[in-house]
Amino acid sequence: MNPEEPAKILVVDDEPRNVKILQIHLNARGYTVCTATNGLEALETVEKEMPDLILLDINMPKMDGFEVVERLRANKTTEFIPIVMITALRDTRENRIKAIETGADDFIEKPFNSLEVLARVRSLLRIKRYHDTLENHNARLEEELQMARSIQEILLPQNGVQELSGFRIASHCCPEMAVGGDFFDVWEIEENRLGVFISDVMGHGVSAAFVTVFIKTILTEFQQLVSDNPGYLLEILNTRFNDMISSRLFMFATAFCGIIDTAKGQLVCANAGHSFPFLCNGHQQAYQVIGNKKTGNGLGIWRESVYETTHYPFDRFSRLFLYTDGVYEAKNPQGEEFTVERLQKLVSTCSEQSAGGLIESVSAAIDTFTDTSPKDDDVTLLAVEVVRQD
Repeated sequence: MNPEEPAKILVVDDEPRNVKILQIHLNARGYTVCTATNGLEALETVEKEMPDLILLDINMPKMDGFEVVERLRANKTTEFIPIVMITALRDTRENRIKAIETGADDFIEKPFNSLEVLARVRSLLRIKRYHDTLENHNARLEEELQMARSIQEILLPQNGVQELSGFRIASHCCPEMAVGGDFFDVWEIEENRLGVFISDVMGHGVSAAFVTVFIKTILTEFQQLVSDNPGYLLEILNTRFNDMISSRLFMFATAFCGIIDTAKGQLVCANAGHSFPFLCNGHQQAYQVIGNKKTGNGLGIWRESVYETTHYPFDRFSRLFLYTDGVYEAKNPQGEEFTVERLQKLVSTCSEQSAGGLIESVSAAIDTFTDTSPKDDDVTLLAVEVVRQD
C-alpha cells in the first residue's frame, strides 16, 4: 500500500444498487474503487488489481463470500488484505460469527450507514498501512542480513573438506541466525606447518558477526608474524579487542589458536577462555581433552591478560577436534543439554573415521539430539588431520 496513492477498494456485491451506493461514498472520499458481482469475479479482480481493502457480500451466486475469504487467506500474496463482510438483516448470528472465524476483519449491515462504513474503512486501511510498512522494513532487513551473510561466508573457509599444507581440514559452521559470532580460520605457514584458529563472540546475530570481521582483520595482519607463538597472537588480539571493542561495547570473545608442526611432531597452542579441544594422538582410540588447566581470559575481558603457550605431541596419525559452546549447549525437546562429556564420547567412537566423516557424524548426532528444538546459539565444528601417503 503506497501512502502517496489513494487506497484501492474492491466492492463485491451481486446487487448493483448496493455497489453504486458504496462506490459513490468511497469515491467522494478519494478512494479508487473497483467492483465485482460474484465470488469468482472477485478473485479474478483481486489477482489483477491487488486492492488495499475488500467490501464483500456474503450471499452471492457462483461462490459465496465465505469461500472467497478462505481462498484469499490461503494465498500468501493476499492473506493480509483487510476484508469487511457485508451482511443483511436476515443473516443469522452464526453467519456473522462464521464471517469472523473464516478470516474477515469486520462486518457491516445493510442498509449501509455511510459514516459507519467510512469509519471502518479508514480504521482497517490504517492497520493495513502499518502492516505494509512493517513488511517492507522486514524485507529490507532480510536483504541486508543476506548480504551480511554473504560477506561473512567470504571471511570463513567453506564448510566441507579441504587440504592445505599437508593437512586435511573438515568444518561445519552453522549460525543460529543469518549471520553469527562463531569464526574459524586455517592458514599455511609452510609445508607441513599449519595455523588453526577458532573463536566465539559473545551473543550471536549481526553485532557478533561484525566483531568476527574485526577478529579476521587482526588475525590476517599478525598470523604470519607470530607463527611460532600462538599465545602472543592472542595477546595482540586481546589488546586490540580491549582498545577498540570492549572499551566502547560490553562484548568479549573466546578463542583458541594452535600451530601444528609435523616436522617437529607437535601442536603448540594457547587458549583464551575457549572450549577445550580434543586431541587424539598416534593410534589411540579416544580423544583427550587438552589444556584444561591452561586457559587465559576471554578476549576483551582484561587488557593485561597473558596467554600461556603449551605443547602437545602431534604425529602423522594425530587428529585435533575443535568446537564452540553452541555444540554442547544444544538442547533436546526435554531441555537436556548435549554436554561436553557426550561430545567427547561421541568423537572418540568416531576415531576410525576421516576428518570429514567425523564432522558429518557429530553434526548429524546433534541434529538428531535436538530434534525439533531450535538451536539457541551458533554451532561450529572443526577437525584437522595429517594427509598420510600410506
